Amino acid sequence: MADRPVRTALDAALRSMALKEASPEAAMVPVPLETLAKARAAAAPPPAAPALVALKVLTQAGRERDAADWIKAAGGTVGSSGPQVLLAEVPPAVLGRLDQCPGMGRAEAPRRLQRRLDEALGPVTGSAAAQARHSLDGTGVVVGIVDTGADWSHPDFVDGSGHTRLEGFAWARQPPGSQVSQIDEHDAAALDAALGGAGGVPPGDPQGHGTHCASIAVGNGNASGGQFRGVATGARLFAVRSEPLLDTHTIWGIRRTFELAGGRPAVVTLSLGGHLGPHDGTSALENVIARESGPGRIVVVAAGNEGSDAIHFRGDLAAGEDLVIPVRIGDPDLQYVDVWIPRGDQVSVEIETPDGVRHPADGSLVTTVFGLFEAHFQEDPVNRDQNLTLFVAQGRTNFTWNIRIHADVAVHGEVHAWAGTIDPSTSAQLFVGGDDTRSIGMPATEERALAVGSLVSRNRFDTTGGPLVSSLAVGQLSPFSSRGPTRYGALKPDVAAPGQYVTAALAAGSELATHPAYLPRHHPSGRYITIQGTSMATPFVAGVVALLLQREPTLTPEDVQQRLRLTARRDAQTGRVWDAGFGFGKLDVEALLDHQG
Repeated sequence: MADRPVRTALDAALRSMALKEASPEAAMVPVPLETLAKARAAAAPPPAAPALVALKVLTQAGRERDAADWIKAAGGTVGSSGPQVLLAEVPPAVLGRLDQCPGMGRAEAPRRLQRRLDEALGPVTGSAAAQARHSLDGTGVVVGIVDTGADWSHPDFVDGSGHTRLEGFAWARQPPGSQVSQIDEHDAAALDAALGGAGGVPPGDPQGHGTHCASIAVGNGNASGGQFRGVATGARLFAVRSEPLLDTHTIWGIRRTFELAGGRPAVVTLSLGGHLGPHDGTSALENVIARESGPGRIVVVAAGNEGSDAIHFRGDLAAGEDLVIPVRIGDPDLQYVDVWIPRGDQVSVEIETPDGVRHPADGSLVTTVFGLFEAHFQEDPVNRDQNLTLFVAQGRTNFTWNIRIHADVAVHGEVHAWAGTIDPSTSAQLFVGGDDTRSIGMPATEERALAVGSLVSRNRFDTTGGPLVSSLAVGQLSPFSSRGPTRYGALKPDVAAPGQYVTAALAAGSELATHPAYLPRHHPSGRYITIQGTSMATPFVAGVVALLLQREPTLTPEDVQQRLRLTARRDAQTGRVWDAGFGFGKLDVEALLDHQG
């Protein structure tokens, strides 16, 4: 096994990411630089080395300042810092000696993340009646969202006086060819000026996903006479337009939301996630959620939309035998497999191509007639488990590769793997013998995050082509909703909420507004669209959390989780305690608001 104290060599090479679309989500797929350079541009001259490379640096507790000072002395910068996680930019020459940084735990490159209402407020959750009885609308609470943005010009984000309801708007972007991000912020005064016709604020959401999510959490329904209002109509919104959707932007957005809130309570909604990583709460983004959350500081995360994709494989090691993980090539461009083996087990790993030839997992770029691949096998410096990451580019589709894990000593023996691709039409059934368990994505695997699955809140809705009726039953778990538990067995998701089908704000001029595939989902008014996903269920729960924080501003994540466990509705579909899809049950807003802690 490769003996490297930090994952720098691999993670620094993951400089190009690709998104896959899935209704309406996308998956995190980091791409090795060398592989793509060979696969896509063999005849092109090598790209110029970037001046700086962005990293997430996980440090030992109390060593944050030491690490930051070392990075600055090495010619880098630190853009955001907090407990045990720094967002840094360093010269490429520094990457090879990051293990000299004091307090260094792990260095991670930025990774792309996947984009993960009327009836929703009604009998399915009891929200409308409960809010009216308790006179709660989220006033005094800040709701943050990191997503594709928010259309700040949409009437549902403007109050009765014509002023913006946004606390602020930020555009976080990584320019083409750059390895570092730029972030431009615009405060409420600038947004008000833009609403009045002044320039200076960029379009809020060219894709549309973030606008829909933000509307579910806080939209006031102005454009529909209140019919399609969100949950916390009195809350303030801070929106981050992230391009591409990176976890570094997400970390910045969480910290910035809590900073802007000041003495006010705040909740951040994240309809995003991915599967490249340990699924155990130790990634940089999960660390930030764990350490930045607290009294009046809550983060709500989508469980994911891979519940029916069989992206997970589980196997058991036996001493003296090989555990074989068969992987089908579904994407001729690029796909990955991420395998986690418990510490204490003594193993060796080989990659077997479809012709039976075996290769060591030593990080080398290997060219075969079945495709190019890189396989990196090493001990993770933070959780100390063993990790194999395999990337295959230009793979011949429908051929099966084998990951062979030979166990000399099997102490714990439980192996978990996740697979992903770029092309959304090829993302399912990549494992021969894969399953639907543990499909919950990161950072929903962090215990302090409120992880949300999706249920069907209605099966009939209006479109520009007339009413659309689904065969799904109201109250059932959405087939796409990702299942738990986490790799370590933590009981996630926490709860299921309305995510199928949800009508909410449509961003003007966005991809959701103009792409022919989405036109049948438009509401006749042209201001709203009906889509589905755990992306939609998550901001609904975030809006409900804003109601709780309005009344009890110092609630902790654990307080909210406990109340969800006590009040969630359980029936024949959910089971009696915890379910891999529903969590602790179906969100019951009426019971939740009636509950007194």
